[in-house]
Amino acid sequence: MKIFILNTPLPLRPVSQLYAYPAHNKDYGIEQDFLIWLNKQHNLLTNNPAEADWHYLPVYWTRWHINHNFAANGEGLAELQAAVGQVIIDDKKTFTITQFDGGTLLNLGNTVEFTGARTINKGIDVPILCSPHRKPPVPFKKKYLATFNGSFDTHPIRKEMQQQYQQSMQVLIQGGLPTRFYKRWFWAKNYNIRTMESYIALCPRGTSCNSFRFFEAMQLGTAPCLIGDVDARPFKKFIPWDNISYYAATIEELDNLLAGIDKKQALKKGMDAYQYWKNELFYQKWCKYVIMELEDITISNAK
Repeated sequence: MKIFILNTPLPLRPVSQLYAYPAHNKDYGIEQDFLIWLNKQHNLLTNNPAEADWHYLPVYWTRWHINHNFAANGEGLAELQAAVGQVIIDDKKTFTITQFDGGTLLNLGNTVEFTGARTINKGIDVPILCSPHRKPPVPFKKKYLATFNGSFDTHPIRKEMQQQYQQSMQVLIQGGLPTRFYKRWFWAKNYNIRTMESYIALCPRGTSCNSFRFFEAMQLGTAPCLIGDVDARPFKKFIPWDNISYYAATIEELDNLLAGIDKKQALKKGMDAYQYWKNELFYQKWCKYVIMELEDITISNAK
């Protein structure tokens, strides 16, 4: 396979964004990470777009949209659409990486979108990553079957979860403030420590189908449970998610799952999830799966 990196003008790759999230996160994400990784893969790259199997479109979608008022009322979209339209050579060969809720928010024709925050947009799911949290070398003793700390207003399933478990002694549900107000520092027990004190980290979908919390839990060594109508765990063809995580489409499914939890198995899933995060899914590690997905698409298209 050969990949040609499309020459996007610098304004399409802003050097920073006005607002970083989660609160502890550095101004860096999967969009920047993949371009850095790809530039190191000399065996994959070609300077000839005609001989390339794929064209990579390096746009920092998240920074652009955040810097244009989160694309509220379509701000910045017409300008972005026009600029990208001048860059794409062949949309059937093009792919891009996006972390923003809803993807690129543009009409890119047949371009393949690898999306970390799918809503109703089509795309191939990828991890939605952030800076690692501080954690002690020795795990905390488990106190809770499951925990959640965050906002409840980003999707109805979060409010339903809150109502279901607000009186529970085993499932700790905390939060209520908008996500941007959460300072997830290590000694703030509201997040890191509570996550590490639980067998399972509850990761309900929000405005998108995916969740930073899911991959944060993996980094903290707690088995994550994605909750929502879409199973957006990435690269399912290549990663044994059922061995390192849980999934529930509804709160009823979650209730049944929690009722039958094997705590020893949950502990093992948490430990294995951390190893997978560290070796396969953190920055620079996850990028190879994009190539594997592209190879599958190439084979499928050739049939």
